[in-house]
Amino acid sequence: MSGAVQDRRRINGPARSVEPIYTATPLDTSLAKGRSDGRGLDHMRPIYAKAGPIASTAQTTGSASGSAFYEQGSIRISCAVYGPRSGRKTNARRAHFECDFQYAPFACNSRTHTQTDEHEISLFLSNTVGPAIRLDSYPKSSIDAYVTVIESDGKMATLAAAINCISLALADAGIEMYDTVAACSMGLRGSQWVVDCTQAEEAECSMLVAYMPSVDEVTGVLQNGKTSLEMHEQAVQACTNVCVRVYAVICRALQASLE
Repeated sequence: MSGAVQDRRRINGPARSVEPIYTATPLDTSLAKGRSDGRGLDHMRPIYAKAGPIASTAQTTGSASGSAFYEQGSIRISCAVYGPRSGRKTNARRAHFECDFQYAPFACNSRTHTQTDEHEISLFLSNTVGPAIRLDSYPKSSIDAYVTVIESDGKMATLAAAINCISLALADAGIEMYDTVAACSMGLRGSQWVVDCTQAEEAECSMLVAYMPSVDEVTGVLQNGKTSLEMHEQAVQACTNVCVRVYAVICRALQASLE
């Protein structure tokens, strides 16, 4: 054979390549101009919480034992609690609590989350809210919470709102609890922690803290990104202070549902 065999099916690229020209817009981490909505660094978005019956979802049948609707700025979440009802393990001494977390198809601007993300969030919510429930009071039973995010605006803030909505629905269902779990989130912008960041304000480092004010106990901490130990402790302390204010809103919503 003479000469090399030429691949006629392959399209040869250009001999010289040029980098594309684009203008990158760096993230403004400074707070010199303040927040876009005019809030202070330690101020949350307005909260509306309601405990009461909601329509049954397609995944479950029958009426829910307790339900709640939670709105925080542009975030809107609904939760339905079923139980205590007969569990799978007939010899269990404690009830089994499980959360099912799902985004609505229209909840976010872009579909960046997957079923794996929703499953991991469900496990985190179960482990965070579960310690507040007196599971030993319901042997051989199961308690299920179905959370649906109708609209999202900030990942960490949405998770914190989901915890608050679950707590409100559990209380509406009459589930015995040690205390109501309240949660809030923060984002690190420059060298300052900012409470309740929106999607546009989210930074590389963010934190969520779930707290029971009456018993002074933290049930869950979730952090994305790296920070120093001093900044971490500062954020946890600031989050617990904000959780006390969220706790008061949840209590007022429960009182209003009894009127």
